[in-house]
Amino acid sequence: DPRGGLGVHATIDLSGSTKFGPDVEWIDDDVINPYDIDMNVDPNRAKSFYAAIRKYWPDLNDDNLVADYSGIRPKLWHPSQTNIDNALKDFFIATPNHHGVQGLHVLLGIESPGLTS
Repeated sequence: DPRGGLGVHATIDLSGSTKFGPDVEWIDDDVINPYDIDMNVDPNRAKSFYAAIRKYWPDLNDDNLVADYSGIRPKLWHPSQTNIDNALKDFFIATPNHHGVQGLHVLLGIESPGLTS
């Protein structure tokens, strides 16, 4: 889903292994308890990973990928929301003017590479 990320890309980790991802699977917008979220990697998503990776590595062999991990990417909005301010779709910086705590700046929804740059 292009609304949730930039697509599947390659990253070489510190051990020299290549990881591909992330992809996006939106959770139900009515989930309140985080323990209700199934964090298992769905093996049926491999087909879409192979298709995305083969756009830049066409010789990738079938069965060369191994599922690694899943996680939750915090977002300030959900695609089911229709009346969301476009300014909140990217990130939000809460300053003392918002919460009243002097010296505290809260960074919300800033995704990599924005957070790391």
